[in-house]
Amino acid sequence: MGKIRGHAGQVNQVFMNLLTNAAQALTGRDGAVITIQTRAQGEHVEVRIGDNGPGIPPDVVPRIFDPFFTTKDVGEGTGLGLAIVHELVERHGGEIEVDTQVGVGTTFTVTLPRRTDVLAAPPQRRVTDRR
Repeated sequence: MGKIRGHAGQVNQVFMNLLTNAAQALTGRDGAVITIQTRAQGEHVEVRIGDNGPGIPPDVVPRIFDPFFTTKDVGEGTGLGLAIVHELVERHGGEIEVDTQVGVGTTFTVTLPRRTDVLAAPPQRRVTDRR
């Protein structure tokens, strides 16, 4: 698959937020499905998180990464989740895209650069039995 260079906590935050949003989009829906796909694509690693939820209306899509923009009810969201996701992905040299269709679902694709260095194996220690 490939590894990426980055801060594990921040990368975890990206994917946890996208999974949480997908789960929230599916609340109360029969046949709810979340898909996660990964693949190495040249010098990048691609992760897709999709759901078969209601989708995002076309007039809303341009604003989803704006700070404090939310479609959730008052008290249910700060509007910072996707703004933070976008910032963290860019900070790691990556990109995030959304593919959505009302009534069909939404897929977020996160593309991050692969780590190109090779980590050296830790030095082997000799153990001598001196009994």
